[in-house]
Amino acid sequence: MNSILSSKNTTFQEKIINASKLPGCYLYKDNRGKVLYVGKAKVLVNRVKSYFINYKKLDIKIQQMLDQAFDIELITVDSEIEALILETNLIKKYKPKYNSLMIDDKNYTWVKFEKYIKGVKDFPRIKLVREKLDDGSEYFGPFPDRVPLRNVLKRLRKVFPYVTCNRKLIQKTDNPLLIETNNSTPCLYYHIGLCNAPCASLESRDDYLKRFNEIKRFFRGEKLSIINSLEREMGSFSKIKNYEEAAIIRDKINDIKYVTKNIRIDSDVDDIVVSNLKLEERREGLNQLIEELKFPSDKLSYHKDFKIECYDISNIQGSNPVGAMTVMINGSLSPSLYRKFKIRGKNTPNDFFMLQEMLTRRFSHVNINTIQNSDIVLNDNLENIEDYKESKDIDPSFSVLPDLIIIDGGKGQLSSSYKILYNLGLHNIIPIIGLAKRDEEVFKLTHQFREDFSEYNLEFEKVFTRIYLPRRSESLYLVQRIRDEAHRFGITFHRKLRSQSLIKKD
Repeated sequence: MNSILSSKNTTFQEKIINASKLPGCYLYKDNRGKVLYVGKAKVLVNRVKSYFINYKKLDIKIQQMLDQAFDIELITVDSEIEALILETNLIKKYKPKYNSLMIDDKNYTWVKFEKYIKGVKDFPRIKLVREKLDDGSEYFGPFPDRVPLRNVLKRLRKVFPYVTCNRKLIQKTDNPLLIETNNSTPCLYYHIGLCNAPCASLESRDDYLKRFNEIKRFFRGEKLSIINSLEREMGSFSKIKNYEEAAIIRDKINDIKYVTKNIRIDSDVDDIVVSNLKLEERREGLNQLIEELKFPSDKLSYHKDFKIECYDISNIQGSNPVGAMTVMINGSLSPSLYRKFKIRGKNTPNDFFMLQEMLTRRFSHVNINTIQNSDIVLNDNLENIEDYKESKDIDPSFSVLPDLIIIDGGKGQLSSSYKILYNLGLHNIIPIIGLAKRDEEVFKLTHQFREDFSEYNLEFEKVFTRIYLPRRSESLYLVQRIRDEAHRFGITFHRKLRSQSLIKKD
């Protein structure tokens, strides 16, 4: 990877190395900003790195494209489905040279919704086809990649079951319901919930067509309309106290939101639209997070540039321990502000001590002359704060305090970190929370900003407030994103140091 990637400019290299683990699209561009190639990935960082790791094994045309590439634009999205649709629309928008060279028209895929013909095709199918015909069916596409498209329909089918077999299915009567078929035994798809078995007269034509058309509406970009209809239906069941049916519809709504998160499947979705969506999501996530944390309004409010810093420790049994600080500004990750810390204390597997050292080095120059003579005692093996002051080499970015600190860990890590803020006189200035991995729980110190709150309070369970951010909420995605980035950034630095130490031993 080093030979081809090292030939690129520094900005290009950093974009590849620091690419996200989220799904998304990537656009290779030449030195004039013209798009050479558009691709999509379920995990962006794995895909873009693979080009350089496997450079010699790539098709000659892709090698030529990489040789010309001067820049890369990375667009993160929230689902593989969104990446799929965005890739198709970006190819249509920019018509990149190398997409045209690598994929001819016959390799594109269309989603075909067969035409309903009463008494002939009462239960129309949804198919993936290579060619668009003038047969009265409705087609969506074309899509350059068949496999993820198949995955999209598979997920939608869990919400809206439909028929895929070739059985004869003609509805003869409504009451009683009778379907004429050449095989009335339900197949496996019925038993796993992907088909409602009209072959066994278990579903009417009208009910089937309703779901068939719902899937079609997704491909027309009408997701919100579908959700609104379901919500009205759920409300109707609730009014008559049919809570079981209401719960089924509620779960279906949640599934739709999760499977097709933030998607508008139409020709207007491009990099600009996605960028605007992301800005709105980040704003929503910050507002949700601030509301859920319930810190005093004067301590945590939505500033023009809201800065979050997240801290994580990486080590194996105390060897080559490192600390990582990642930063978000207004909900967007800011890699240029990330910082890594090589832990200087004893190589003992003590995450609490390591966190304290890292935070001390980060904040010791702030109000250093007003450190309080408190009764709080740091961990025994933490050396004097002055040892970490590093006044001759203070990072300029450290002059801007965060609006919120997130610690990767639970109550122990949170309380240890709070002690540093207390000693530096910052405990009444910067809100701090912990994010525990196991259940994605958020912890805060209930009375952090109370005047009589000090170390002795940390011994009591009631001093911690446990907060469960709503599942699949923008606020949870936000804290997970910066925490996962801190872990990635830290483990990368740790592996580098570990490799260097092994080389020295040899």
